[in-house]
Amino acid sequence: MQKKTTIQSKVVLVTGANRGIGKEIVIQLLENGAGKVFAGMRNADAIPDLLEKYGNRIEAIQLDVTSKESIETAASNIPKLDILINNAGVIPMGNFTNGNALDTLDLNWNVNVRGLVAVTQAFFTKVAASDNGAIVSLSSMAGLGNMSFMGTYSASKSAVHSLMQGLRAELKEFPILVATVYPGPVDTEMTAGFEVEKASPSNVAINILKGIQEGSEEIFPDEMSGKMGPLYFSSPKELENQFSGF
Repeated sequence: MQKKTTIQSKVVLVTGANRGIGKEIVIQLLENGAGKVFAGMRNADAIPDLLEKYGNRIEAIQLDVTSKESIETAASNIPKLDILINNAGVIPMGNFTNGNALDTLDLNWNVNVRGLVAVTQAFFTKVAASDNGAIVSLSSMAGLGNMSFMGTYSASKSAVHSLMQGLRAELKEFPILVATVYPGPVDTEMTAGFEVEKASPSNVAINILKGIQEGSEEIFPDEMSGKMGPLYFSSPKELENQFSGF
């Protein structure tokens, strides 16, 4: 059953909303008629431009996805929620060759996996109560095929992929879309050192919202992921081989 999800008039929480893809998602939500957007971020003073432009349709909230207290406070201040967008993430590079696999695994896991799980758990019943809601989580193309120079990051995003498969099964009888987003390289502060062609955050955000409204369970929001993503489903080994060249 395809679960198309409307944006208009919905109450939405976006984590990691102070910059990059997260900030662009907030903008696109508001431009497409969302009723209220809660922009979660460590520093709630980081988006004065959006607060001034959109007024009471947006609220910046302090939300550290690695802090139980921060998550609980945010949940208590958001009584109703239709759409949760798990965007917060980090990209510390690490692998076995560099000898920093364990250290970077901890960093990646705490934010990209544990943080996502903690936020989703805190808002699960609120979204599940919606008559047309969604839980959308950003994985990565690197979560479908491990890129060895960022091996522990890839592993954390692979965990997101798996967790969302399980959540989709849990909510199969509910009118709730569970969607996973698999971006390729995107032009943000976090990827400033990557010497590759990158998609614009605004276009990625536009395509994420398009996927949500179409009821897509897997969203490939840029040119690179649009080409490589389907390869994972037809030939995972071929994707692994192609990514081994990075």
